Amino acid sequence: MPPHTAAFPYMKKIKSTMAAVAQLATPETINGKKRNSIDNGQKKHGIIKGIKKVLNLPSKKTHNPEVTETKKEPTVEDIKEQIEKSHFSEASKNLIHLERKVLQDPLLQDQVQELESLYLKLENAVFKVITDSITETNGGLLSQAVSVIVEQEEEDAKRVSNNAKPRTWKRTWEDYVRLSVSERICKWDKFSHHGSPSSVSEHFLTLAKTLKTDLTHVVTHLKGYYPEDFDVCNTYGRHYHLFLLSQMEFVQEFELGYKDTYYVLCFVFNYYPNMILKNPIMAGHFDGSFLIDLLQSEVKTRLKVNYLAYEIDSVRTYMKRSLDLEVERWKSGNEPEIIGDCHHIELHIDIVQIYEAAIKHAAEINKDMADKVTYMLPPEVKEFLERYKASLAEFLEKNKTHSFYREIGIANLNCCRHFREFIEKRDKKFDLQQEMLSTILQCEDLVYDALFQYLYQELKVHFKKMSQGSALCSYQTMQDIIRTTEKSVSGLQTLCAPCYKDMIGRIQKHLVMEYLKRLLKKKVSHKNALQLQTLAKQINENANLISDFCDANKSEEEWLKAVIPKVAEIIRLQDVCAIQLEVATLVEAYPDIRNKQIEAILYFKGNLTRQDIKYILKVAEAVERRPSGKHKLFELIL
Repeated sequence: MPPHTAAFPYMKKIKSTMAAVAQLATPETINGKKRNSIDNGQKKHGIIKGIKKVLNLPSKKTHNPEVTETKKEPTVEDIKEQIEKSHFSEASKNLIHLERKVLQDPLLQDQVQELESLYLKLENAVFKVITDSITETNGGLLSQAVSVIVEQEEEDAKRVSNNAKPRTWKRTWEDYVRLSVSERICKWDKFSHHGSPSSVSEHFLTLAKTLKTDLTHVVTHLKGYYPEDFDVCNTYGRHYHLFLLSQMEFVQEFELGYKDTYYVLCFVFNYYPNMILKNPIMAGHFDGSFLIDLLQSEVKTRLKVNYLAYEIDSVRTYMKRSLDLEVERWKSGNEPEIIGDCHHIELHIDIVQIYEAAIKHAAEINKDMADKVTYMLPPEVKEFLERYKASLAEFLEKNKTHSFYREIGIANLNCCRHFREFIEKRDKKFDLQQEMLSTILQCEDLVYDALFQYLYQELKVHFKKMSQGSALCSYQTMQDIIRTTEKSVSGLQTLCAPCYKDMIGRIQKHLVMEYLKRLLKKKVSHKNALQLQTLAKQINENANLISDFCDANKSEEEWLKAVIPKVAEIIRLQDVCAIQLEVATLVEAYPDIRNKQIEAILYFKGNLTRQDIKYILKVAEAVERRPSGKHKLFELIL
């Protein structure tokens, strides 16, 4: 068959196809509009593809398999560059690929040394990131470093199956964690037996701050980049803890002083377990499986005993120093400071602060130590108060000519009031509470006796006049007594309000006692009822003068007001039964009155028979007496 005859079918197809192409070359309209040029282009492209298919022509994108390009193998220099640019993931993948190739091809064994050199370079770079991560927050680099470690661990499984040595980068990671911890806080070599006494305490304060900062950093900035099987929080926590154990062993070689002992105990019992490991940020991230007691039991006991001895000795020393300084101020010749219209010294403030500071310090260790210190402090406070009383008595006795003798006395009374309030506010279990209150009251008695000594001497002269002749009930004499008392009291206005009331109460009691003393010693007897009524009236008038003075000065000793009027009433009454009732009332109100004193009152009533007196005394004895430790009157009248 002629060649052109054989090709005829193809030519026929080509002609029909070309006709279609020609039609596309002429724009047509659809509904009066030209065809879109994009549609035409798409159809032309389809037609050309059809022609190629008909003619069995090769496509433009088809390549001969024998000329396919091969991917470029990374060179040693490429991998070095990747490591230097911190492209750790790429470098690790390329190294693994190169390692497999070298291990599988005996002809490449000369590259083993270069391979290991690259691995060492990558290892150093990756674990430098791990080491630095304890203080840095470069998440991108850390993420790469961790992924490389994970990748190398996975590759280790294949190395083992191929009888190759595993690289164990995860184990190496833990070594670098330990190293980073050691480099971070290992400063112990700065301290020695010849160092500063506070070197240990300063070291443990630094440790506490560093531990809290670093473990918080592990939780907030490192944990999220590690797989769970790394157990990153407990791993770091374990190495910090092991470091602390080594520090504690070293501490035991020292003879620690007060401050160092205190901070070691604070660290072991509070700062580390509570303020660091139980910090809200770290709660739930550390399971405590790594915790071992930082100190052996016998070492803990020894440090606790030493601390308690140091603390109590410190309290004793500071209290003594405060008292010594205060005594020096008394002797300086200066007037005490006036605060809020009251003379003031700060001794009570110093002592309370020393007391409370000791408990607060111990509480920083734990509650058990705070309880022990609280139990051991009362004897020290009692001992201090005894020294205070002795110092006060000595000053008052030897410095009566001091320019500010009265003012210093007033300031100490105000101070005693604060001490009393401090002691009374303690728990009822406060050991030695009553003994301490008794000492404070003795201190107050010392000062009041010193302040009133001149007043009482002057009043004694006036009361003596009352005992002479008919002046017993002299209204004028009692007025003189009140005026003298008012003048003396006017110089005591800088007492604090509670002390001022106490002072007025003491004066009221002194006036009542002195008046009753003179009354009971007076051997005057009247048979005439009018005379007895007159005497009773005069006694009441004197009683009113005392009461009016005390009321004006806001005395709260109400129990003293009725005693003189009751005596006057017994003198006034004539009916024996009424007298019996009044005496019974007097005994009930003042149970410390003795029969001898009742007889002295009844002596005024010359119209009573001996039988009447016996009967009245018998009634008085029948009254149930309920002694009051606070209200003592007649037993003080000799």
